[in-house]
Amino acid sequence: MTEKKIELDHLSLPFQVYEDRWELRLAKSQTRVKDPQQIRLLTGADTNAFVPLEVKEEEDAFTFSFFIDPEKKNWQAIQHLHRNDKLRLLLNLARLRHYLKSRITFFLHPDNLLFDDNLSPHVVYRGVRNLIPPYEMEEQEFLKQLKCFSIALLSKKYTYEQLYNGALEHAKDTEFERQVHQKETLAAFADYLQDCYQKEQKKTERTMKLFPIKRFLLFKRLAISFIIVSVLLAIPLIYFGLISLPYHQSQLDAHEEYLASNYNGVITTLNGEDAEDLPKATKYILAYSYVTSEKISDNDKEVIMNNITLNSDENYLLYWIYNGRGNFEPAMDKAKYLDDPQLIMYGLIKQIEQARNDPGLSGSEREEQVNNLNEELQEYIDELPDEEEDQFDSESQEETAIPGNDSEPEDQTQAETDATLEE
Repeated sequence: MTEKKIELDHLSLPFQVYEDRWELRLAKSQTRVKDPQQIRLLTGADTNAFVPLEVKEEEDAFTFSFFIDPEKKNWQAIQHLHRNDKLRLLLNLARLRHYLKSRITFFLHPDNLLFDDNLSPHVVYRGVRNLIPPYEMEEQEFLKQLKCFSIALLSKKYTYEQLYNGALEHAKDTEFERQVHQKETLAAFADYLQDCYQKEQKKTERTMKLFPIKRFLLFKRLAISFIIVSVLLAIPLIYFGLISLPYHQSQLDAHEEYLASNYNGVITTLNGEDAEDLPKATKYILAYSYVTSEKISDNDKEVIMNNITLNSDENYLLYWIYNGRGNFEPAMDKAKYLDDPQLIMYGLIKQIEQARNDPGLSGSEREEQVNNLNEELQEYIDELPDEEEDQFDSESQEETAIPGNDSEPEDQTQAETDATLEE
């Protein structure tokens, strides 16, 4: 059970709402009923326009039970109707004017009206003229309530309460609202609604077509299935066209540059590729190209070249790729993984050079970073045998190091590697 209160002018109606009925307790002091037989005027109202009603008399009050069909549409439901259906609903609502001459009184309020499948209105609460409130219902009041209901239904700017309490005079934003404002009689307003409905209905018939629900649902399922299949087919095409094909083409171009001994071309072609994802043969030609471009002595370069083959450890190849790209942190990770002091020291020297030439560092930051790197480098130098330490110190003065691999040279020579690639 929930509670609902409808308020209009001086009338306040607190309902208790159940699944199949609304109940209202109205004190006898709020009515002018002298004879209980007068209540029959309420229960005998036309069920084509008013919901069924039972009244129980208590000592000091009347309890009204309004029986509600759950299939009927409330205010929230009719707001989702198409415009032509909303106009048809308003036209049907205007026909309640025929009850203005009866003893039954009522009022038009979004919470006091329900609509059937034909969009015909059914009034919930009603009174009896001069006996049960509302005591009167004149044509001009009906016209005002109908105008407020119409604009509230077709406009998202105003609510019924705002319009009824004064905003109706200022609601002139649309042509419909301006025309509503100009209609001074109920008959003129009803004729205008009829004209609007006919025009909107013709427009709807030109632009929309009705289908049986089963056929519509079938079309909907087929459309959704078609979209899903299209997306599934598009994904591999997009991947192949935008990712896979350019990726393989760049590798082919890089190998052509390598065979032409254009090592800078190899580096440029593969510049945007993730080194970790490259095939081993491509890692090899890229590492070889970077080493060829390194500014080190010919003897050191020859030592490294002897260790770069198709059979080299991939981490060794990646070290030289990262080093050549200036990505010294991942390069150092690879060197430490290989546990190669020569590679580590060479990486530290490159980092020192980078720190010295970094314009983004302040003087104190540059000095601190260079000192830390030098201390780490010295620790590795101190661990070298005396002969290698003297040799390293000599070469360090020329800003180079011996970046060889401690392991014996691979059996496969550079000439054999190139022959393999050409094949």
